[in-house]
Amino acid sequence: MLDIINIAIIVLLALAPGLEVRASIPYGVLLGFNPLGVFLLSYIMSCLPSIPIIYLLGWIEENLVPRYDILQKLYNWAVKRVRKKLEEIRRSKYIFLALAAYVAIPLPLTGVWTGSLIAYLLGLDRKKSILAIIMGNIVASTIVLLTSLGLLHIAGFL
Repeated sequence: MLDIINIAIIVLLALAPGLEVRASIPYGVLLGFNPLGVFLLSYIMSCLPSIPIIYLLGWIEENLVPRYDILQKLYNWAVKRVRKKLEEIRRSKYIFLALAAYVAIPLPLTGVWTGSLIAYLLGLDRKKSILAIIMGNIVASTIVLLTSLGLLHIAGFL
């Protein structure tokens, strides 16, 4: 029973914005679970939110924002402003590589959730964004696993 609870915690950590594999893999390894199993479970679960985030935010923008004045004002103030300032970045031919590299950095708030939000705000191609995010997440997952196993020391302090 305790194993099921700990596996559920691993799944919830992997799904949690800002934590994702950066928390779920060390937690599972620390508990003595099979590192490959923890890696696969954490990686798959942490990738899942990218699809609904990228697609659902577009639906919300098209269907809900126009219906409510407060959402329209917030949208005009925040989202349109961000998009206008980031237009030059969006047109970069290396934008998907940059998105993958951003997600690959194994620090809090640089994962799938944030990468998906960035892709949405920049108005990037959804399929290419999801692929870049998934590729970046496999790199981050690998770095976190190797660090958790003591096989990789990052900058001498991990």
